[in-house]
Amino acid sequence: MNYTSLVTKKRQYKYSANICFDMKDEEKLADFIPNITTTEIIREYLFGIINQNADMHSRILYGSYGTGKSHLLTVLSDLLGHLNTSGKGLKEFLKSISKYDKELAKEIQRFVTEEKPYLVVPIYANFDAFDKCITFSLKKELERNNINVCFKSYFDDALILINKWKEGEESAKRLEEICKANEVKLEDLCKGLEVYDSSSEKNFALIFKAMTYGAEFVSEAGNLIDNITLANSLIQDNYRGIVFVFDEFGRYIEDAGENIRVKDVQDLAEFCDHSDFDNHLILVSHKQLSLYTDKMKKSVSDEWKKIEGRFKSTSINIKYDQCLSLIPHIIPKTKEWNGFRKKYQTELNELYNQAFDFKGFLLPPEEENVNPFEGGFPLHPITLYALDRLSKKVAQNERTFFTYLTSDEDNSLFTQLAKMNAEEFHFVGLDSIYDYFEENICSYRSGEAKEIYKKYQYAINKLGNTEENALEIKILKVIAVIYIINDAGTLAADEKTIIDVIDDDKKHIQGAIYNLEKLKIIKYMRQYGYYDFLDSSIYDFDTMIEERISSVTDEAAVSILNEEFSNFVLYPHDYNYNYHMNRIFLPVFAQKDDISKKSFNRILPKYYDGVALFVLDGQFVLDEYKIAENVPERSLLVINQNAADILYEIKRYVATKYFNSIKEELMKDDPTVEKELQLYLNEQKSVIQDIISRWKNIDDKGIAVIAHGRDYVVSNENDLSQIASEIMVNSYPDTIIVNNDLINKNTISGAIKQARGKVLSYIMNDENILENCSLLSPEHSVLRAVLSKNGLFPDDTAGHINELPSGEQAGEPVKREIDKFLRQCIKGQVSFTEIYDRLKKPPYGLRDGYISVLIAYELRQYENISIYFHGSEHDYCEEELLKALDSPENYSLYICNWTSEQLEYINGLENVFAPYIDKNAKNRLKELFSAMNKHFVAISKSARTTERYVSESAKHYREIMSVTYKDYNRFFFETLLDLNQDMQELVILIKNVTFELENVIHLQLDTLEKAIRTVLEIDKDVSITHELNRVYEADWKEKRFKSFDFQTSAMLDFLGNMNLNMSDDETIQELGKIVTGFEIEYWNDSKIEDFYEAFSKMVLQLNDYVVQDTVGSDEIKITINAGADQEKITQFNKTELSVKSQMMFNKMKSTIDNFGESISYEEKMQVLARLFSEIM
Repeated sequence: MNYTSLVTKKRQYKYSANICFDMKDEEKLADFIPNITTTEIIREYLFGIINQNADMHSRILYGSYGTGKSHLLTVLSDLLGHLNTSGKGLKEFLKSISKYDKELAKEIQRFVTEEKPYLVVPIYANFDAFDKCITFSLKKELERNNINVCFKSYFDDALILINKWKEGEESAKRLEEICKANEVKLEDLCKGLEVYDSSSEKNFALIFKAMTYGAEFVSEAGNLIDNITLANSLIQDNYRGIVFVFDEFGRYIEDAGENIRVKDVQDLAEFCDHSDFDNHLILVSHKQLSLYTDKMKKSVSDEWKKIEGRFKSTSINIKYDQCLSLIPHIIPKTKEWNGFRKKYQTELNELYNQAFDFKGFLLPPEEENVNPFEGGFPLHPITLYALDRLSKKVAQNERTFFTYLTSDEDNSLFTQLAKMNAEEFHFVGLDSIYDYFEENICSYRSGEAKEIYKKYQYAINKLGNTEENALEIKILKVIAVIYIINDAGTLAADEKTIIDVIDDDKKHIQGAIYNLEKLKIIKYMRQYGYYDFLDSSIYDFDTMIEERISSVTDEAAVSILNEEFSNFVLYPHDYNYNYHMNRIFLPVFAQKDDISKKSFNRILPKYYDGVALFVLDGQFVLDEYKIAENVPERSLLVINQNAADILYEIKRYVATKYFNSIKEELMKDDPTVEKELQLYLNEQKSVIQDIISRWKNIDDKGIAVIAHGRDYVVSNENDLSQIASEIMVNSYPDTIIVNNDLINKNTISGAIKQARGKVLSYIMNDENILENCSLLSPEHSVLRAVLSKNGLFPDDTAGHINELPSGEQAGEPVKREIDKFLRQCIKGQVSFTEIYDRLKKPPYGLRDGYISVLIAYELRQYENISIYFHGSEHDYCEEELLKALDSPENYSLYICNWTSEQLEYINGLENVFAPYIDKNAKNRLKELFSAMNKHFVAISKSARTTERYVSESAKHYREIMSVTYKDYNRFFFETLLDLNQDMQELVILIKNVTFELENVIHLQLDTLEKAIRTVLEIDKDVSITHELNRVYEADWKEKRFKSFDFQTSAMLDFLGNMNLNMSDDETIQELGKIVTGFEIEYWNDSKIEDFYEAFSKMVLQLNDYVVQDTVGSDEIKITINAGADQEKITQFNKTELSVKSQMMFNKMKSTIDNFGESISYEEKMQVLARLFSEIM
């Protein structure tokens, strides 16, 4: 006798429900197995529909595969439609329901016997168009109930027309010929139109066009709502209304995609909700509709989201494991069971206890003398749990939860039971369901199941699929099933679970597990406590790592802890809450001897709130810590006495990292090394992370906590936080309270940086800070949080001012510290490091985000503020202040608090250089220096270099202004005073000097005028301009064609075209430029003599030259007369060509020769004439 004698199988559970077909099956009602959840849903739906007490008539029922939603909807449809309710099926159903809800059973009985039914319309998803699906299904259901209807649709109108053509003798004959010509079978066409087939629509259009000699068929089709309205009017005498049930609606969306008109769904839902008819729409889906539509166009996806929100949704979230309630009905026990149970009660109780210990089941309320797991035997309870989850992961239509339990296929339950001897105690283990679903698992082309299957196959190949390895193979199957289910929090491949769920001797199973480990087929994951497949290589890494550990020092191990495992912080929560601050304790790992070394502080950042020192000390003595020196300030010591064990694990990690670093070399011999090493590395990393987690949560024994030189009794991380808060309160009693997390940090976002920049601009530039600051802006939020709420800046919107525990306004201590620093800056330059360091350290500990705002606000009481970068003065502005605080060691601050004499002195200089000053400039001294420099650059070069026309004071002034200065305070109050120590006299002196320098050009012109009058013998009262014109017209004009030297010829050209309205100064300047080649502004003192000498020679040359009627033998004369154009003449002496001029001649001749006859003689002469004309 075998185990099949203990249970029977109900074959009706073999196949999944299909509402379109199963509504006719009375057994679906009789075989429905209710539970608490499904009973509640039936109650909700039935009462909501038949009692009309629901606001919404449109519903969506969600439920994953295997939750029985289709069977539930079939039963609901039968009840609403009074289908199969007159026989034993209803009696059996009501009997089952009454166990959970007697009132519901009575109401169902009343409804099916006393009231009219609904016309239940299961929807056939045969079309992409939703309205076609509804119309076709509605018509089909009406006809099934012998209700003839003619909807106004394209298909129905087309059928009517074909039937009309068939009635006429001629039209019938013509119809037959046209169908034949177009290769359309009339019978098939009519059938297609009856079922709304799209291809029949196209064929009918062809036939109609031929029958009507080219006309297009236009149907008088009504819309979906018209069709439903018509149906309601036809059924109202016999039915309460219509219930549309669309099963697998999610899959319909997935298949039809964007072809569905979303508005059709919306129209039907709104019609059901608001029409006068008692109509209802029920959609059924595996998951939320948005999960099917999220990959569609955004506009379409958004429409579906809106639609889904208009449906009342219900989810079959089974409150209790339905597999426990289903299984007794699917494989009910036989009469043999009682004897078997009595015989093996001890073994059965052990199984049941394992099930109660297993946390995967959601058990229904306890019933007296009912064991919830008994109904599932011979399946181990955990096997039943896994069967339910695995079938939902990998089941297909042919192989499901139900087919495993009820079919005769290979490896199904009953084929496995047939192999079990009933004279021995056995159960169906977890490995058995792998055998049944293996075909499903290996059919997956990708995903988690496929990856697990590949690992399983690799393990089998490595082990060898032989009879002697049968137990090891069972273990591998169990591990594979567990990982495919992928719910480690509930079902993990730990040793106990593997031993419990395999039907074999426990010691043998344990030995097989160790054998698989030894063969490196599976690996125990120490950090998780369970087994996993291992893609092992040729290397014995466990041994290699152990050997490597000895080379890793304790110091190296601790260093790795700080480098890779200090990515957490400890928060002083109470302090942070009270002070609206986000202070942290940085974690630092150390050995006992490290913390007293002076060098230890170097590993800490310069500014920190507090430090949590996680100390490894296997020989802990409390008193040694109480007197320890050089321990970092604001330290919280968390001392772990399990130092040896922890160091071992860290060194193991370091050793593993070493082999991972040389994996490229190892992979040359075995490519699988990479995965195996990564597995070892991840495992060891997790082990250390778990150690640290237990360490900081005080989960292990042997952990001591010390702060303030005394020990604390601590049981968890919250206690540590309390101590940390205590340290912070004592260390930072005078911090300001900034209730704005965006600015109250060291590194702020780009948007807050922009807001802070505006705040600094308001503070530095605006008389009224709030004038340009809108009330709800980020800038106002910063001003309010930093200044107003701390009592530093008056603001009517501030409300309650923050106070420190001492009762003092929160901003006062910081204000005093900043003001003290600013008073130092009046005496001389002071590094920004001084104030930055004070504000960052106790008792303040301020954040970088707002320090600039505080300093800028206190600087409003001062003028003449200078920021220096390595001695170079910069503008005091928001940008420079932020730079200074970002790198305080490179910047210093100086506040020049001028005396009345100094102020009068600066005002006087500003008046002297007023035309060059920007009155809106922030830095008066810089702007004044810039104005002086602009003036100095604007005067002539002659004025900046002459020794002839300026005083000694001017020369000294020029020397001073010729040097670049970056320290403007030193320039005005030290360097300029070299001219005159009396500041008021100095202003007058500089005013005179500027006049001297500006007047140099006039003195030059006077000297030049004297030279011209002397050479030309012009009287003092005669105009130089007119006298030059007279000399030119009388003596020099006829000599203009003579080619003199460049300067003489240029002067003749100037005189020939001179404007007689020019002033003498203008004429003198032009002559100076022609004669010397330089404008007068650029002359040095020797140019006057150069001019006199050159001008004298030019005049003598012109006067000595005598114009002759003929051209001399040593002269050349060229005349160009181009008709209407002005005649051009030039005359010059013959000379030998120089090397360069000979080269020029050769190039020009070669160019002309190269063109040859391609250019005519006239064109060549034209080119030469134009060239001469431009030169002359």
